[in-house]
Amino acid sequence: MDLVLLVCLSVYAVYCLIMIPIQYANIGETKKRFKKLNKSHNEIYDEMTFEEQQLQLNLQGNLMNLVPTLIATFIYKIRNPKGE
Repeated sequence: MDLVLLVCLSVYAVYCLIMIPIQYANIGETKKRFKKLNKSHNEIYDEMTFEEQQLQLNLQGNLMNLVPTLIATFIYKIRNPKGE
């Protein structure tokens, strides 16, 4: 049982390390889109295609991605303190 738990945690740690750069890039592109279009959050999501909406849902709405999303957001806020 301990070995199974260790393997599962190791796999999740590797998954998190892979997902952090992906989440960081997604957060950066989303922020750029919000700044470029100068619209509200809801207006931008209403104008997205179905595929883009599903991508956002899967990247940020999945509980497995919670830790990588939080870490990527933290890194993004450190590197871009003024929301640039």
